[in-house]
Amino acid sequence: MNMLILSGVALAFSGFAAKGVVMDRHYSDIHGRGKEPDSATRLRMRLLGWLALTLSFIACIGASGWHIGPVLWCGVLSIAAWTVTLLLQYAPRKVLVGVWIGIPAALLAAGLLIVR
Repeated sequence: MNMLILSGVALAFSGFAAKGVVMDRHYSDIHGRGKEPDSATRLRMRLLGWLALTLSFIACIGASGWHIGPVLWCGVLSIAAWTVTLLLQYAPRKVLVGVWIGIPAALLAAGLLIVR
């Protein structure tokens, strides 16, 4: 499997996770009932999520070109969204860890591609 595809999957997972953990319901599942994120945290995580999803698109385009890249990105988004959705339902605290693991994993995959 191409390292850029793995990078795209990791970035998409991280992006959806960042956007999901600041939703009121999921935030209270992780941090306790009645807790809500402040507006700065909410904005920061949403921007991080959109940035990660954009970088995921760029990675998929880099892996497969402009003809197949957007189709690949749709598949990557589907896999990442299903994974984040299931984790938010059954293990919400694991998603919080996944937000910060996805970005270094994507950088590592891209670094391995450059070294190779």
